[in-house]
Amino acid sequence: MERLIFVSAAELSAELYASLVFEKLGVKGFGVGGENLKRAGAEIILPMERLQIGGIFEIIPRLREIKRMLDFLEEEIVRRKPALLFLVDFPDFHFRLAARVKKKVNIPVIHFISPTVWAWREGRMKKIKRLIDLELLIFPFEQEIYSKWGVPHKFVSHPLFEIVKLELSEEEFRKKYWIHSDYIAVLPGSRPQELHYHMETLGKFAEVIRKRHGLEVLLPVAPSVREEIKKYDLSPFVPIFEERYSAMAYSKVVVCASGTVPLEAAILEKPHVVFYRLSSLTYLFRPLVKLSHYSIVNILADGEVVRELMQKDFTVENLLRETEALLNDSEKREKMLREFRRIKSLFPPEPASRIAAEAIQEFMKKH
Repeated sequence: MERLIFVSAAELSAELYASLVFEKLGVKGFGVGGENLKRAGAEIILPMERLQIGGIFEIIPRLREIKRMLDFLEEEIVRRKPALLFLVDFPDFHFRLAARVKKKVNIPVIHFISPTVWAWREGRMKKIKRLIDLELLIFPFEQEIYSKWGVPHKFVSHPLFEIVKLELSEEEFRKKYWIHSDYIAVLPGSRPQELHYHMETLGKFAEVIRKRHGLEVLLPVAPSVREEIKKYDLSPFVPIFEERYSAMAYSKVVVCASGTVPLEAAILEKPHVVFYRLSSLTYLFRPLVKLSHYSIVNILADGEVVRELMQKDFTVENLLRETEALLNDSEKREKMLREFRRIKSLFPPEPASRIAAEAIQEFMKKH
């Protein structure tokens, strides 16, 4: 009899990661997801869009709805009794669901993509140890903290290494977007609030860099903010709604919001500058974070490889200075690229989805 698993991912990138693993498992499954998991063969009983809630102030009015969704999922899991819960990212919701289920039935839980316990709130490891039977890690340095707490884990690599691929050749890309000069790529973020805090400064920066250096400024837009971006003045930019990896790969320099994009730029071996601005209130909590860097590239390097322009340092003048340094200083560029290659060597050559699927299959044989 074929074994059934429950799979859940509630955010675009996490759902793509989940689908890559699920596809390789060769089992039947049901749960929370979107089109990627559906195409991979999972039965979607709750569309992931229902769980895309936002920040704390957006959550409060929806607490009753969130409880109803937890009730529904708990009931379905208890009724169907899958062999495994495969939960991807979204720890606050998924850990709550796992705790509810474990009170009713003894179903093992595998979680993929650890919360950032290495950056702050290490105390969450107590809950992870209680609820999670196997944690699949995406960064090599995460192994130390999981070993320290005695939580079963496996480092499987980051899914981005198999996702980041060039969609078009440089000739095809330039022809499609009528780009005839050198350019830089600016990526403002994938959330509406990131656009709110970033776009005005980036627009002024783009105007100056175009006049001063004769460069085009491409603006690869995340699918999650395609409508939101239209509220801003896009005249200094060439908006790119597809082929974002090609846009980055053929640029002279990438200027990007902290998050996933810096790692994508490092994988593509593109010199880049990282920026980020938060609300003043949110930034007050910065002392709670244990790390001296924001960019995952610098965290992986254990030092500043890429310049970070955070909060008050995120200015037009600073963006210009750091971008021009990368445009003009070949030694600085080459040193950065050497460090990117070293960082890439920290990850296994095999796809993360294959390693993760094999780890899950091995786990299921024993349970």
